[in-house]
Amino acid sequence: MKEIKLPFLNLNKTKTRVGLDIGTSSVKVLALSGQKTGGFQLDFFAVQSIDGERSKEKIIEAVKRAIASSETKIQNVTISVSGQSVVVRQVLFPKMSESELKSALQFEAEKHIPFNINEVYIDAQVIDQNTEGNKMKVLIVASKKDLVDEYLGYIKEAGLEAEAIDCDAIAVTNAFIFNNPGVGKDKTIALLNIGASMTNVCILKNEVLNFTRDIPVEVKSIDTLENQVRLSFDYYENQFGKGIDGIYVSGGGAEETPLLQRFSQAFGLEVSAWDPTKILSVSPKVDAQALKDASGRLAVCVGLAIRR
Repeated sequence: MKEIKLPFLNLNKTKTRVGLDIGTSSVKVLALSGQKTGGFQLDFFAVQSIDGERSKEKIIEAVKRAIASSETKIQNVTISVSGQSVVVRQVLFPKMSESELKSALQFEAEKHIPFNINEVYIDAQVIDQNTEGNKMKVLIVASKKDLVDEYLGYIKEAGLEAEAIDCDAIAVTNAFIFNNPGVGKDKTIALLNIGASMTNVCILKNEVLNFTRDIPVEVKSIDTLENQVRLSFDYYENQFGKGIDGIYVSGGGAEETPLLQRFSQAFGLEVSAWDPTKILSVSPKVDAQALKDASGRLAVCVGLAIRR
Protein backbone atom coordinates (compact mmCIF):
# COMPACT_ATOMS: atom_id res chain seq x y z
CA MET A 1 0.00 0.00 0.00
CA LYS A 2 1.42 3.38 -0.92
CA GLU A 3 -0.70 5.27 1.62
CA ILE A 4 -3.80 4.80 3.71
CA LYS A 5 -5.03 8.30 4.59
CA LEU A 6 -7.71 7.23 7.03
CA PRO A 7 -9.94 8.65 8.36
CA PHE A 8 -9.09 12.25 7.42
CA LEU A 9 -9.13 13.39 3.81
CA ASN A 10 -7.12 16.31 2.46
CA LEU A 11 -9.33 17.00 -0.55
CA ASN A 12 -7.45 17.91 -3.71
CA LYS A 13 -9.12 20.99 -5.18
CA THR A 14 -7.58 21.15 -8.63
CA LYS A 15 -6.54 17.80 -10.01
CA THR A 16 -8.85 15.28 -11.65
CA ARG A 17 -8.76 12.04 -9.69
CA VAL A 18 -9.73 8.67 -11.14
CA GLY A 19 -10.75 5.62 -9.11
CA LEU A 20 -10.69 2.23 -10.84
CA ASP A 21 -12.36 -0.74 -9.16
CA ILE A 22 -11.62 -4.16 -10.67
CA GLY A 23 -14.31 -6.39 -9.20
CA THR A 24 -15.05 -10.07 -9.63
CA SER A 25 -17.69 -9.57 -12.34
CA SER A 26 -17.25 -5.98 -13.53
CA VAL A 27 -14.91 -3.01 -13.77
CA LYS A 28 -16.02 0.37 -12.45
CA VAL A 29 -14.26 3.67 -13.13
CA LEU A 30 -15.09 7.18 -11.93
CA ALA A 31 -13.42 10.57 -12.46
CA LEU A 32 -13.76 13.53 -10.08
CA SER A 33 -12.49 17.08 -10.42
CA GLY A 34 -11.95 19.45 -7.52
CA GLN A 35 -14.14 22.53 -7.11
CA LYS A 36 -13.24 25.92 -5.68
CA THR A 37 -15.84 25.35 -2.95
CA GLY A 38 -13.80 22.40 -1.71
CA GLY A 39 -16.10 19.68 -2.99
CA PHE A 40 -15.92 17.43 -6.02
CA GLN A 41 -17.68 17.19 -9.35
CA LEU A 42 -18.33 13.80 -10.91
CA ASP A 43 -17.19 14.20 -14.51
CA PHE A 44 -17.44 10.63 -15.75
CA PHE A 45 -18.21 7.08 -14.70
CA ALA A 46 -18.53 3.73 -16.40
CA VAL A 47 -19.40 0.16 -15.46
CA GLN A 48 -18.24 -2.62 -17.76
CA SER A 49 -18.92 -6.33 -17.26
CA ILE A 50 -16.07 -8.82 -17.35
CA ASP A 51 -17.46 -11.01 -20.12
CA GLY A 52 -17.35 -14.77 -19.77
CA GLU A 53 -14.94 -16.56 -17.47
CA ARG A 54 -12.77 -14.16 -15.46
CA SER A 55 -9.25 -14.11 -16.92
CA LYS A 56 -6.38 -11.68 -17.36
CA GLU A 57 -7.39 -10.98 -20.95
CA LYS A 58 -11.07 -10.42 -20.06
CA ILE A 59 -10.17 -8.08 -17.21
CA ILE A 60 -7.86 -5.98 -19.38
CA GLU A 61 -10.53 -5.80 -22.10
CA ALA A 62 -13.10 -4.57 -19.57
CA VAL A 63 -10.68 -1.95 -18.20
CA LYS A 64 -9.97 -0.69 -21.72
CA ARG A 65 -13.69 -0.47 -22.55
CA ALA A 66 -14.44 1.43 -19.35
CA ILE A 67 -11.64 3.94 -19.92
CA ALA A 68 -12.43 4.33 -23.64
CA SER A 69 -15.96 5.52 -22.87
CA SER A 70 -14.55 8.71 -21.32
CA GLU A 71 -14.44 11.82 -23.52
CA THR A 72 -11.13 12.87 -21.96
CA LYS A 73 -7.84 11.00 -21.93
CA ILE A 74 -7.27 9.07 -18.71
CA GLN A 75 -3.73 8.00 -17.90
CA ASN A 76 -3.34 7.82 -14.12
CA VAL A 77 -5.68 5.87 -11.85
CA THR A 78 -5.91 4.79 -8.22
CA ILE A 79 -6.71 1.12 -7.75
CA SER A 80 -7.45 -1.21 -4.86
CA VAL A 81 -7.19 -4.85 -3.87
CA SER A 82 -9.25 -7.12 -1.63
CA GLY A 83 -9.71 -10.72 -0.59
CA GLN A 84 -7.85 -13.29 1.44
CA SER A 85 -4.44 -11.88 0.45
CA VAL A 86 -5.19 -8.52 2.11
CA VAL A 87 -5.06 -7.95 5.87
CA VAL A 88 -6.06 -4.88 7.89
CA ARG A 89 -5.24 -4.87 11.60
CA GLN A 90 -5.61 -2.33 14.41
CA VAL A 91 -2.56 -2.60 16.68
CA LEU A 92 -1.37 -0.78 19.81
CA PHE A 93 2.13 0.69 19.53
CA PRO A 94 4.16 2.63 22.09
CA LYS A 95 3.88 6.33 21.30
CA MET A 96 6.49 7.27 18.73
CA SER A 97 7.13 9.64 15.85
CA GLU A 98 6.13 8.90 12.26
CA SER A 99 9.75 8.15 11.33
CA GLU A 100 10.11 5.80 14.31
CA LEU A 101 6.89 4.03 13.35
CA LYS A 102 8.18 3.53 9.83
CA SER A 103 11.36 1.96 11.21
CA ALA A 104 9.51 -0.28 13.67
CA LEU A 105 6.73 -1.32 11.31
CA GLN A 106 8.42 -4.25 9.60
CA PHE A 107 9.39 -5.91 12.89
CA GLU A 108 6.11 -5.24 14.72
CA ALA A 109 3.94 -6.24 11.77
CA GLU A 110 5.36 -9.76 11.79
CA LYS A 111 3.48 -10.36 15.05
CA HIS A 112 0.12 -9.49 13.49
CA ILE A 113 0.27 -10.41 9.80
CA PRO A 114 -0.37 -14.09 8.90
CA PHE A 115 1.96 -13.94 5.90
CA ASN A 116 5.69 -14.06 5.38
CA ILE A 117 6.69 -10.43 5.91
CA ASN A 118 8.98 -10.59 2.88
CA GLU A 119 6.04 -11.50 0.65
CA VAL A 120 3.85 -8.47 1.39
CA TYR A 121 3.65 -4.76 0.75
CA ILE A 122 2.87 -3.05 4.04
CA ASP A 123 1.88 0.38 5.31
CA ALA A 124 0.44 1.88 8.49
CA GLN A 125 -1.27 4.98 9.82
CA VAL A 126 -1.83 6.28 13.34
CA ILE A 127 -5.58 6.51 14.00
CA ASP A 128 -5.54 7.46 17.71
CA GLN A 129 -2.72 9.18 19.59
CA ASN A 130 -4.66 9.43 22.86
CA THR A 131 -4.71 5.83 24.08
CA GLU A 132 -4.04 5.08 27.75
CA GLY A 133 -0.68 3.73 28.88
CA ASN A 134 1.43 5.90 26.57
CA LYS A 135 0.19 3.89 23.58
CA MET A 136 -1.24 4.79 20.19
CA LYS A 137 -3.59 2.90 17.87
CA VAL A 138 -2.14 2.11 14.48
CA LEU A 139 -3.92 0.68 11.45
CA ILE A 140 -1.68 -1.76 9.59
CA VAL A 141 -2.48 -2.78 6.01
CA ALA A 142 -0.65 -5.58 4.24
CA SER A 143 -1.21 -7.22 0.87
CA LYS A 144 0.64 -10.07 -0.75
CA LYS A 145 3.00 -8.77 -3.39
CA ASP A 146 1.78 -11.20 -6.04
CA LEU A 147 -1.78 -9.83 -5.79
CA VAL A 148 -0.67 -6.19 -6.03
CA ASP A 149 1.72 -6.98 -8.87
CA GLU A 150 -1.06 -8.83 -10.70
CA TYR A 151 -3.33 -5.77 -10.56
CA LEU A 152 -0.50 -3.46 -11.57
CA GLY A 153 0.00 -5.73 -14.57
CA TYR A 154 -3.64 -5.29 -15.62
CA ILE A 155 -3.27 -1.53 -15.43
CA LYS A 156 -0.01 -1.45 -17.36
CA GLU A 157 -1.34 -3.66 -20.17
CA ALA A 158 -4.41 -1.44 -20.41
CA GLY A 159 -2.09 1.51 -21.07
CA LEU A 160 -2.54 3.12 -17.64
CA GLU A 161 -0.39 4.01 -14.66
CA ALA A 162 -1.32 3.52 -11.00
CA GLU A 163 -0.97 6.65 -8.85
CA ALA A 164 -1.67 4.76 -5.65
CA ILE A 165 -2.91 1.41 -4.37
CA ASP A 166 -5.49 1.05 -1.62
CA CYS A 167 -7.68 -1.74 -0.29
CA ASP A 168 -11.42 -1.95 -0.86
CA ALA A 169 -12.35 -1.76 2.83
CA ILE A 170 -10.52 1.52 3.39
CA ALA A 171 -11.89 2.99 0.14
CA VAL A 172 -15.46 2.10 1.17
CA THR A 173 -14.89 3.58 4.64
CA ASN A 174 -13.53 6.84 3.23
CA ALA A 175 -16.42 7.11 0.76
CA PHE A 176 -18.98 6.58 3.53
CA ILE A 177 -17.46 9.14 5.91
CA PHE A 178 -17.13 11.65 3.08
CA ASN A 179 -20.79 11.29 2.07
CA ASN A 180 -22.25 10.88 5.56
CA PRO A 181 -20.36 13.17 7.95
CA GLY A 182 -21.41 12.67 11.55
CA VAL A 183 -23.64 9.64 10.90
CA GLY A 184 -21.24 7.30 12.72
CA LYS A 185 -20.36 9.70 15.54
CA ASP A 186 -20.56 8.03 18.97
CA LYS A 187 -21.87 4.85 17.34
CA THR A 188 -20.59 1.50 16.14
CA ILE A 189 -21.78 0.87 12.60
CA ALA A 190 -21.13 -1.81 10.00
CA LEU A 191 -20.61 -1.13 6.31
CA LEU A 192 -21.36 -4.04 3.99
CA ASN A 193 -20.16 -3.56 0.43
CA ILE A 194 -21.83 -6.53 -1.24
CA GLY A 195 -20.50 -7.51 -4.66
CA ALA A 196 -21.22 -10.45 -6.92
CA SER A 197 -18.66 -12.73 -5.26
CA MET A 198 -17.05 -10.66 -2.50
CA THR A 199 -18.42 -8.72 0.46
CA ASN A 200 -16.31 -6.17 2.32
CA VAL A 201 -17.26 -5.90 6.00
CA CYS A 202 -16.07 -2.69 7.69
CA ILE A 203 -16.92 -1.91 11.32
CA LEU A 204 -16.44 1.69 12.43
CA LYS A 205 -16.50 2.99 15.99
CA ASN A 206 -17.00 6.74 16.21
CA GLU A 207 -16.10 7.05 12.50
CA VAL A 208 -12.79 5.19 12.87
CA LEU A 209 -12.23 1.84 11.16
CA ASN A 210 -11.79 -0.84 13.84
CA PHE A 211 -12.30 -4.10 11.95
CA THR A 212 -12.46 -5.35 8.37
CA ARG A 213 -13.04 -8.69 6.72
CA ASP A 214 -13.49 -9.72 3.10
CA ILE A 215 -16.00 -12.55 2.64
CA PRO A 216 -15.54 -14.48 -0.65
CA VAL A 217 -19.17 -15.60 -0.98
CA GLU A 218 -21.53 -15.07 -3.92
CA VAL A 219 -24.42 -12.75 -3.15
CA LYS A 220 -26.88 -15.41 -4.34
CA SER A 221 -25.66 -17.70 -1.52
CA ILE A 222 -27.64 -15.63 0.95
CA ASP A 223 -27.66 -18.17 3.81
CA THR A 224 -23.87 -18.51 3.75
CA LEU A 225 -23.39 -14.76 3.42
CA GLU A 226 -25.68 -14.06 6.37
CA ASN A 227 -23.85 -16.62 8.51
CA GLN A 228 -20.45 -15.17 7.63
CA VAL A 229 -21.59 -11.62 8.40
CA ARG A 230 -22.94 -12.84 11.73
CA LEU A 231 -19.60 -14.48 12.53
CA SER A 232 -17.88 -11.16 11.80
CA PHE A 233 -20.25 -9.25 14.08
CA ASP A 234 -19.89 -11.84 16.87
CA TYR A 235 -16.10 -11.76 16.61
CA TYR A 236 -16.09 -7.97 16.80
CA GLU A 237 -18.37 -7.92 19.84
CA ASN A 238 -16.20 -10.51 21.63
CA GLN A 239 -13.00 -8.61 20.85
CA PHE A 240 -14.20 -5.05 21.46
CA GLY A 241 -17.07 -5.55 23.90
CA LYS A 242 -19.53 -3.58 21.77
CA GLY A 243 -22.26 -4.67 19.40
CA ILE A 244 -23.37 -3.06 16.14
CA ASP A 245 -25.81 -0.13 16.20
CA GLY A 246 -26.71 -0.07 12.50
CA ILE A 247 -25.83 -1.47 9.08
CA TYR A 248 -25.22 0.47 5.86
CA VAL A 249 -25.10 -1.41 2.56
CA SER A 250 -23.49 -0.55 -0.78
CA GLY A 251 -22.52 -2.58 -3.84
CA GLY A 252 -24.89 -4.53 -6.04
CA GLY A 253 -26.41 -5.98 -2.87
CA ALA A 254 -27.77 -2.54 -1.98
CA GLU A 255 -30.11 -2.89 -4.96
CA GLU A 256 -31.69 -6.05 -3.50
CA THR A 257 -34.54 -4.92 -1.23
CA PRO A 258 -35.31 -8.49 -0.03
CA LEU A 259 -31.68 -8.86 1.07
CA LEU A 260 -31.83 -5.64 3.11
CA GLN A 261 -35.09 -6.75 4.72
CA ARG A 262 -33.67 -10.17 5.54
CA PHE A 263 -30.56 -8.71 7.16
CA SER A 264 -32.69 -6.30 9.18
CA GLN A 265 -34.78 -9.18 10.52
CA ALA A 266 -31.78 -11.47 11.06
CA PHE A 267 -29.73 -8.94 13.04
CA GLY A 268 -32.54 -6.93 14.60
CA LEU A 269 -31.04 -3.70 13.28
CA GLU A 270 -31.93 -0.95 10.85
CA VAL A 271 -30.31 -1.74 7.49
CA SER A 272 -29.99 1.13 5.01
CA ALA A 273 -28.65 1.43 1.49
CA TRP A 274 -26.41 4.48 1.04
CA ASP A 275 -25.43 6.44 -2.06
CA PRO A 276 -21.65 6.90 -2.52
CA THR A 277 -22.29 9.80 -4.92
CA LYS A 278 -24.80 11.63 -2.70
CA ILE A 279 -22.90 14.87 -2.05
CA LEU A 280 -21.00 15.05 -5.33
CA SER A 281 -21.85 17.68 -7.90
CA VAL A 282 -22.57 16.02 -11.22
CA SER A 283 -21.44 17.24 -14.63
CA PRO A 284 -24.32 17.85 -17.07
CA LYS A 285 -22.52 15.44 -19.42
CA VAL A 286 -23.24 12.55 -17.04
CA ASP A 287 -26.41 10.53 -17.66
CA ALA A 288 -28.35 11.17 -14.43
CA GLN A 289 -30.54 8.06 -14.71
CA ALA A 290 -27.59 5.79 -15.47
CA LEU A 291 -25.76 7.23 -12.46
CA LYS A 292 -28.77 6.66 -10.22
CA ASP A 293 -28.97 3.05 -11.37
CA ALA A 294 -25.25 2.39 -10.81
CA SER A 295 -24.42 4.63 -7.83
CA GLY A 296 -24.55 1.91 -5.18
CA ARG A 297 -21.80 0.02 -6.99
CA LEU A 298 -19.41 2.99 -7.01
CA ALA A 299 -18.39 3.06 -3.32
CA VAL A 300 -14.86 1.77 -3.92
CA CYS A 301 -14.36 4.10 -6.91
CA VAL A 302 -15.46 7.16 -4.94
CA GLY A 303 -13.24 6.23 -2.00
CA LEU A 304 -10.27 5.87 -4.33
CA ALA A 305 -10.92 9.10 -6.23
CA ILE A 306 -11.23 11.31 -3.12
CA ARG A 307 -7.88 10.19 -1.69
CA ARG A 308 -5.35 12.92 -1.06
